[in-house]
Amino acid sequence: MRHVPGTFSIAARDTEANVYGAAVTTGTVAVGATCPYVSAGGAAVTQSYTKPEHGRDAVARAEAGERIDGAFESLLDDDDHAAYRQVHGVGAGGEFAFTGGECVSWAGHRVGDDYTVAGNMLAGEAVVEATAEAYEAANGDMAERLVSALEAGEAAGGDDRGELSAALLVHAPTPEFYHNLRVDLSDEPVADLRDLLSEARRAKAQIRRETDAQFGDYPDEILEFGVKY
Repeated sequence: MRHVPGTFSIAARDTEANVYGAAVTTGTVAVGATCPYVSAGGAAVTQSYTKPEHGRDAVARAEAGERIDGAFESLLDDDDHAAYRQVHGVGAGGEFAFTGGECVSWAGHRVGDDYTVAGNMLAGEAVVEATAEAYEAANGDMAERLVSALEAGEAAGGDDRGELSAALLVHAPTPEFYHNLRVDLSDEPVADLRDLLSEARRAKAQIRRETDAQFGDYPDEILEFGVKY
């Protein structure tokens, strides 16, 4: 099994619902551990030669009211190795994407209204374009649209050497435990992420039915699990 850093991802916001989300897949393990970040004020992804501080700090600054572009620009200005980084994201003040000159080809990004897409070591530009177009066309909530976008990017060629992991991360006023999903090692991580999302939605309803059967009368608050970020 060969582990390589080729990656593509999407960050997005739903301004009406006040929801931010990110989804990513890559050619090595546990991409959810290092690349996607969300907060009440933004969504960001750091990839290529990943620096987690860039993602974590960008969404924290966005939540504090800073524009996402200003946050990322400041972080990159202080990074001696910015040429090897690829970062992108969205916040209340707009969108931002950066692909360093030392990122491995094919590498690039696309900025749309309320979303950004970026990738490196890809089969080609069509991967980024297909991911963006699928997100624009998709229906459903943020989680559904993000996974649909990854599926389209994979169908367009994806990581030039194949994917091994995938992740979905969403911040919403009403959190759900399916807002934080990871497939850390798989031959088909995007397909597995789709299956995991579907099963997590089903599990929510199942847990409520089981709780109804066990307790009959209980405070609804005990089923408000929240999400670990």
